[in-house]
Amino acid sequence: MVFDPDSALPNVAFRDPAIFAAELEAIWHGDWVFVTTTDAVPHPGDQLPVVIGTQPVLLIRQQNGDLAAVSNLCAHRGTLLVDRPTSAKRIQCPYHAWTYDDGGRLLSVPHAPRDAVDKSAHCLPTYRVESWHGLIFVSQNLDAEPLATRFTAVEPYVAERGLDAMAHRSELQETQEWACNWKLAILNAMESYHLFRVHPETLEPVSPTKGAYYVSGSARATATGGTVKGSDDYLLISLPPGFVGVFTSGAFAWQAVHPIDVERCAIRTGAAWGAASGTRPRSRIASWLSRRVAASAYGLPDFLPEDKAICERRQRGAIGDFTPGPLVPVERVVADFGHYLNWRLHGVEPPAVHTAIDAGENR
Repeated sequence: MVFDPDSALPNVAFRDPAIFAAELEAIWHGDWVFVTTTDAVPHPGDQLPVVIGTQPVLLIRQQNGDLAAVSNLCAHRGTLLVDRPTSAKRIQCPYHAWTYDDGGRLLSVPHAPRDAVDKSAHCLPTYRVESWHGLIFVSQNLDAEPLATRFTAVEPYVAERGLDAMAHRSELQETQEWACNWKLAILNAMESYHLFRVHPETLEPVSPTKGAYYVSGSARATATGGTVKGSDDYLLISLPPGFVGVFTSGAFAWQAVHPIDVERCAIRTGAAWGAASGTRPRSRIASWLSRRVAASAYGLPDFLPEDKAICERRQRGAIGDFTPGPLVPVERVVADFGHYLNWRLHGVEPPAVHTAIDAGENR
């Protein structure tokens, strides 16, 4: 099904197992997926197990300092190799001790006659891995375009906000499960149209819907912004399929979405802060983050339960059918996501990068 990017997605997109299976194959197993921040694997030997789509993957900081991503399933009988963050020079299966180096090359097979196993034919599959401003992405598609190309539309705005100088805190990330399709969660995270109705007491008084505007974007990545009372404007970057981050004064908060099944997804939140941690935050969002850091525990911002409730309510409505309504101008980022779905699922080449200036839009 090719979607109309200028309209809301139909309900079938949130409930059809066949569509979900196609998304796993073409998107989650075929495109770049955010997995963590660079501070999660800072030292040679660090190993972090993650799941991308339905594939267990092991993220590794190799002895030479490079990042690697390999299958986390032993090439012998498919046992999960690593089940929690650890540090080791090699990877050894807990079942029969087949041992691999930090690039996935099979080194030893205990109690097997010499040459009984062709080691070169039973290495761990390797995947593409790149970091971008401290964010790590993995793709099972070895031909995936470089991240520098993928994120062209938002790169100058992210660089301007100084993300490279901020400190990520992976140990303070939190994950929860939402009872909704993954697309509902990421669409909600990327648009500011709902703030006045869903967050009337949390976000709307600070960053009102009427202050939201489009900056630059395409199916590959989009930057939007908005006014913040008493502070600099926020900048929100949407990186399909599952990452949204928002810059406020001195902080970068993010939300990553990952599918569990057609009607459930995992929501992970994290943040990075500027070096001047003693500076008084100039926005309410930055204040929340600062308080959490001071307490040495990161907690979900108080507007996230409101997002969870509306997304799960929208999922409950997906049992029926309706004629999708048109998107309004403030939802242009949603149209970009529609182009992304058509691109990844149906090979429809998306439009070029669009900016607010191109369309004569006013902030």
